[in-house]
Amino acid sequence: MSCLRMILALAVICVFTGIGSANVPESAFNQDPWPMAKEGPVKVFILAGQSNMQGHAALRTLEYLIYNEETAPEYQQWKDRWGDWYERSDVWIWTTDGERYGNLKPGFGQSERKIGPELGFGWVIGEAMSEQVLLIKTCWGGRSVKRDFLPPSAQMPPDEKLEKELENARKRNPDTTIDEIKERYGKAYRDMIKHVNDVLGNLKKLFPKYDEKRGCELAGFVWFQGWNDMVDREQRGEKYVNYTKRLAQLIKDVRKDLKAPNLPVVIGELGATKRGDFRAAQEAVAKLPEFRGNVKFVKTREFWEPEVEEMANKGVWKGPDWVKFYNVGSERGYHYLGSAKIYYQMGKAFGEGMAELLGE
Repeated sequence: MSCLRMILALAVICVFTGIGSANVPESAFNQDPWPMAKEGPVKVFILAGQSNMQGHAALRTLEYLIYNEETAPEYQQWKDRWGDWYERSDVWIWTTDGERYGNLKPGFGQSERKIGPELGFGWVIGEAMSEQVLLIKTCWGGRSVKRDFLPPSAQMPPDEKLEKELENARKRNPDTTIDEIKERYGKAYRDMIKHVNDVLGNLKKLFPKYDEKRGCELAGFVWFQGWNDMVDREQRGEKYVNYTKRLAQLIKDVRKDLKAPNLPVVIGELGATKRGDFRAAQEAVAKLPEFRGNVKFVKTREFWEPEVEEMANKGVWKGPDWVKFYNVGSERGYHYLGSAKIYYQMGKAFGEGMAELLGE
């Protein structure tokens, strides 16, 4: 072998074995960067709402952030050197979408191919808490506080309105009853409470490493919802004053039903809209005197990406330059353009707001 070939061969060996080219030993790549917490009770956070709490950002938009030099420093921790997703063993998650559960990693959005705010939120809270963390996602698309999440203490609609709903429903299904119409009101709220209690009652089965002696405790509630209420003509006409009242009642009822009277609450701004009056109605809840110090309104409008919105509106996604959009977006505006960057930043903001309430 010539000297030149020998030098080149040694260079290749050095690159692939790490000799001389890296100071990190091979074993370091096999260590869990986020091991399970060994002390204290599991801190439980409920992430509730509708489709944007589910999350509609395609994983490819997160991968683009990971492999882009400009954004890699903030997102690269979610990929290992083989291109597989990293998991946080110190943050568990359970979601209503398919009732999936496990260690936190990308893929706990509306489907296994999507992410939502849970990823950024879990990252911030996982870093802030010394205890093990559990995120319980209870969210469904197309739900309103006016009907689906109507809290138990809120008033039902008047009988004449219910009768009108029954009349319209019977046009599609003549056998519909008034009880079925009434049952729709508050169903998502009841399901939310049921899912939380079911998960907490089966922690050892869902997460075998859960230490029953250390127990668990509710630590926070994040509410991210609003589209269906915002587009409701009746509520729009009244400037959403009853949305403020209903959401305040929802917070009080959640605390009562989960026996957590001072549960810290973060309300996520509906930033995928230009209706400032609805966002003001959301923020008004956090300003109520009874919630001072334990309910926080977190703005999200600042994370909006006008350039991605412009591409979506122009239909770039169905033209020859489609890849430019699909790198950064995967949905329409009402789902925050399906942008992992937006969802992740919103999740982080929710986490920072929660950490502030907790004093972490």
